[in-house]
Amino acid sequence: MKITFLILSILILISIASATLSPNSARDDKKKNKKNKDDAKNEKKKPEVSEKDVFQRQLVRRDVTATDILREADILSKHTNIRHYVPGEVLGYITPWNGAGYDRAKKFHKKFDLVSPVWFVIQGGHPFKIPVHDMDKKWLKSMQDANTKKHSVKILPRILFDRWTSDQVEEIFHDLQKRHRFIDMLISLAETNSFDGYVLEIWNQFLMAGVRKSILTALITSIADGLRENDLDTILAIPAQRKMENELFTKEDFEELSPHIRYFSVMTYDFSSVHRPGPNAPVDWIRDCIKALVPKTNDVRRAQILMGLNFYGYHYTPSGGGPIVGSQYLELLEKHKGKLQWDDESEEHFFEVKAKDNPGYVFFPTLYSLMSRLELAVEMKVGIAIWELGQGLNYFMDIL
Repeated sequence: MKITFLILSILILISIASATLSPNSARDDKKKNKKNKDDAKNEKKKPEVSEKDVFQRQLVRRDVTATDILREADILSKHTNIRHYVPGEVLGYITPWNGAGYDRAKKFHKKFDLVSPVWFVIQGGHPFKIPVHDMDKKWLKSMQDANTKKHSVKILPRILFDRWTSDQVEEIFHDLQKRHRFIDMLISLAETNSFDGYVLEIWNQFLMAGVRKSILTALITSIADGLRENDLDTILAIPAQRKMENELFTKEDFEELSPHIRYFSVMTYDFSSVHRPGPNAPVDWIRDCIKALVPKTNDVRRAQILMGLNFYGYHYTPSGGGPIVGSQYLELLEKHKGKLQWDDESEEHFFEVKAKDNPGYVFFPTLYSLMSRLELAVEMKVGIAIWELGQGLNYFMDIL
């Protein structure tokens, strides 16, 4: 089935429904309902262990079937310390509401260079208050204790800047005393907990609040430089290119910030949505996003890019649908006896849900689609940033 025909079919289904639902993004911090907690419990079940990895079991292939996935998804290789993806840095995000991510980061410690637990939110109007209730200090200690001279994983918690107004941003930027106090607060928190830096999710939030780019880049530069003076790294989460007249993050923004930022975590996922159904992250689009920031292949700054890699998928229905995690995908696959199809253009697998009461389509990563993206990362000389470890299938870890 051609992907264009598929998208047209979904749009027809949506158009005849009485309403459409706008789903929360799989990256949305507010998606902490009972379903998420149940999924986390389900995914923490102890997986089976095999002497062979997914390559030796010949599971990384285009013609994979639902039976293959349902039979093998929870089986892991016993060799958790072998890393297949070597060239670039590997960042794994972890969210408190998908607890399997904590376990996977510990178990596959040697496959990661960077891990970012999604712990902190700084609300507008409260710049000097960082709630720490989501911190898991026991897990943090176990990750740090696992570090050796040969291999260590840096812990850089993500900080979301939520509901700031442009006036609040400008106040902390122009008031040097407040800005220094803010940076000192971040440094103190990092030193107390032996963090290695932070992932800042600030760019989209402040632009949408009406903050001028000149102020935003200067503020980020000031924060990053202050952290670097204390041996702390800054990773900046940035939007992917959308081929708009005015892109949110441009090559010029990258060039201005790259001397100050250690890595850029590019959100190359959510290419489609319930309003525009289709693949999660077409390979050609990802390639274009990287080239838009650093056009030249031999530019060493390519290594600063962490290409977004989604471990979640989407289920599109007449009412809209929304993002799904691994356990939900397996349930859909088993319930509807999904027949996987491969789209050559996007290089993603999908299957059709043929239920009369709620038909639709499901896009979710497979080992083969993940491998095509890892190969792209090697080709483009970039690292990867996985959103997020707790959402994927157990055997996804084997491929890293």
